[in-house]
Amino acid sequence: MGVTVREKDGAWWIFVNHQGKRKARRVGAGDAGRNAARKAAEKIQAKLVLGDLSILEPKPATKNVPTFRDVAANWEMVKYPDLKRGTRIDYASMIRKHFHPAFGDLPITEVTGDCVEAWWVRLRNTGYSKKHLTTLRSLLTGIFRWAVSKELLPRNPADRIAGRIGRTQGEVKKKTDHYTAEEFNTFLETTKRVCLKEYPVFLVIATGGLRVGEAVALQVGDLDVAGLRIHIRRTVRRGYVDSPKNGEAGIVDIPPTTMEVLRELRDIRQVEAAVKGTEARWLFVSKFRKDKPITPEAIGQAMKKVVRAAGLREIRVHDLRHTYATLAIQGGAPLLNVSRQLRHGDIGITAKVSVHAVPGGNKVAADIMEHILAGNQAQPPRNLVS
Repeated sequence: MGVTVREKDGAWWIFVNHQGKRKARRVGAGDAGRNAARKAAEKIQAKLVLGDLSILEPKPATKNVPTFRDVAANWEMVKYPDLKRGTRIDYASMIRKHFHPAFGDLPITEVTGDCVEAWWVRLRNTGYSKKHLTTLRSLLTGIFRWAVSKELLPRNPADRIAGRIGRTQGEVKKKTDHYTAEEFNTFLETTKRVCLKEYPVFLVIATGGLRVGEAVALQVGDLDVAGLRIHIRRTVRRGYVDSPKNGEAGIVDIPPTTMEVLRELRDIRQVEAAVKGTEARWLFVSKFRKDKPITPEAIGQAMKKVVRAAGLREIRVHDLRHTYATLAIQGGAPLLNVSRQLRHGDIGITAKVSVHAVPGGNKVAADIMEHILAGNQAQPPRNLVS
């Protein structure tokens, strides 16, 4: 009689050899898989000592038990019509990269809570962000929930990894960044010099608070020149045009200087189209295909070039949107107006990303409390005097 735990093909297995009968079971990979395998082996050993041979009995024949890969594919077929194209692409990539290597070829009935937990522990040690881990957990939970609804599983094995993800020791959450007014002007002046073509894109992001995908997706018909407004009707992502974030169109106000730059560019596009006998469409056209808009990736590359040339600290293109919010609030713009301009679903989001916008703002409250204390008592309490 023997129950052993061994590593095989990057995972930990339990091997049972008792009275001429043998059985092998895959548990999981990494330290978590090893620990789970050892605990399970102890339970199996105890059952064998008591004469319980159920572990060695062949499982009842099941008809067409699908693999996790099959279940995930069916889930995609059912759920994807309700998702935006970008979300579908992201989910498909996550399923291929993270789920299939771990569970893909296993029958869905063999993807146990132990399996999922071992995979989760291993994944959390690979340095992925909290946001990425949260998305992966939600996606996997959704696939298993669908399997439970189809009576392929008695319970959701992803429940074993439910709860708060937390942060590892020493990890610091990345904060938004922005340029000061001086840095912002330096950035724009340098852009005119080294990346003139991309200058209008950077200008509209930083003075209108647009997302980069929304900016590059602007068409000539989106400009309300007289009203100094831009209509946000679409976004560009991963090389295709989609609806704006949250599927809602919007309108943003921009300063006269920005509108004048966009108006001149619109007139150029209309002249170019007239020469070709076509109709002007995209405001910011691709360098390689004039019938396509410039890509967010191209703007990102231009951003790095400008930052290096200007000798500025490196920030993301999206941080120009944060620059807009910061400078607007510092200039006295009400938080509610800035939130509407950014098209945030909740003013709390604006407050969270712009909490830094008024340096020393907390000191005002401290000064008020000091004034109260000074008026309340001339000397501090005795027990505070050394």
